[in-house]
Amino acid sequence: MSSTHTTLDRTRARTRLRHKSWRQVQTLLHARRPQPRDPQISHHQVPLPRLPEELRGLRIAHLSDIHYGLFLSRPSLERVLELTHEQRPDLIAITGDFVTQSPVFIEPVCELLAELKAPLGVYAVLGNHDFRAGAEPLTRALRRRGIKVLRNQHRLLRHGGTAFQIAGIDDSRQHPDLAAALGPTSRFTLLLAHNPLALQDAAACGVDLVLSGHTHGGQIRLGFAAPLYERFLPAGFLSLEGTQMYVSRGLGKVIVPMRVGAPPELAFLTLHPG
Repeated sequence: MSSTHTTLDRTRARTRLRHKSWRQVQTLLHARRPQPRDPQISHHQVPLPRLPEELRGLRIAHLSDIHYGLFLSRPSLERVLELTHEQRPDLIAITGDFVTQSPVFIEPVCELLAELKAPLGVYAVLGNHDFRAGAEPLTRALRRRGIKVLRNQHRLLRHGGTAFQIAGIDDSRQHPDLAAALGPTSRFTLLLAHNPLALQDAAACGVDLVLSGHTHGGQIRLGFAAPLYERFLPAGFLSLEGTQMYVSRGLGKVIVPMRVGAPPELAFLTLHPG
């Protein structure tokens, strides 16, 4: 056997051992914790002026900021998937941060998310942590499982006899190209953008609805600082010049394994003309 093949085999063996070690740490950490509570399920009726009548009642499940790994266990994510399917959404949107930083958890989270199914499909964009972990391997792993990752791209979907556009852009620090993502269109447009900073550009382009995450709603939210959270770490609905945005608090945690005043969220949005 050549020295090149020997070195490659050793590298693969070390990688497998490292991945196994991290997964063992994850299992050990969560085995010592009580079973976490379900995320808060939020239901929203969303009136949108340009929504075609044929899309009335379209239901979207919005998942964000999973951060699968040391702070979020396999049973917790399996429960999220179960809760998502119970609501029977027409479309599932995931707005980034599947993992935190380590590429170790890319394959495990993608294997779990392969269970997600919806009539119009499962669409996703990448978050800032996903780029740190490895945007290309994560994109490939998600697409192999049937999740459509939109990297400054769009797709046309048909529902109720009419077509609309779903678009997605890369994270705000990774050269998002909204013009390329949207293309020349006058159709109703749903945009997935990990960072809420996309609202201004989306409004300038006439996007109808934006789904975002990133902020965790502050994750540790203290009442006396509410105005600061609303300005710098918003959650819920925002609007600008006719463009609506929903910012999810997300499902996972970063830096510290806790949430205070900003519980994890699984959001469902039902669209209506108006």
